[in-house]
Amino acid sequence: MSEASEEFAYYRAVEDHFAALRGTPFLFSPKDFALLRGWWQEGIPLAAVLSGIGEVWERRRERHEDPISSLSYCRHAVRRHAKTLSAARVGAGGEGPGVDMGASLAGLSAKVDEAASRWREVPIVAAVLHDLGRALATLPKDLDPAAVDGILSELEFTTLDALMGALPVQQAERIDREVADDLGTLKVEPDVKERTRRALLLKKVRRLVGLPRLELDACAP
Repeated sequence: MSEASEEFAYYRAVEDHFAALRGTPFLFSPKDFALLRGWWQEGIPLAAVLSGIGEVWERRRERHEDPISSLSYCRHAVRRHAKTLSAARVGAGGEGPGVDMGASLAGLSAKVDEAASRWREVPIVAAVLHDLGRALATLPKDLDPAAVDGILSELEFTTLDALMGALPVQQAERIDREVADDLGTLKVEPDVKERTRRALLLKKVRRLVGLPRLELDACAP
């Protein structure tokens, strides 16, 4: 892939993810594109951008605030995730004991791409999965394994959020009904019930889509 193609894929992945989280088509403003282009030029990994967006999205959801409408809301979180990735490379010494980082990340990326191929008839779902695969494939291979596990966890949760917004309406509504049935007349505090509902939603979305657990040892021989 040429540098120009890689740059376009980077922009498209962020825009796809942002739109999927909102559950509606969304076009970035010129200001957003300028910010995104700056991240590309600085070499900020796609994984840091998606994780930063996911962090801000989740924080606003927990506060019952309106969805974010601009990348500018995510700029500090993206910088923070980029610094975490950069720090994880310092003194990491390459692969940890028994961990072939390149092979593990490539294996996870391949599994995610397999899931995407099964959803090719639902382009927005396939795009979310393909973009996750791209983020995994472009992670630096000299990171500390413990740091990578944290990054993978954040990518997993923001991807599940995006998939919830990307699913066809009928399937999303069916999952909502199933979760409501599972909760039944559960008598707990509202915040506990909401956390339980969300955990069940994410579990059902993962199962429906076929998203693998994003863990380094998931592809270990």
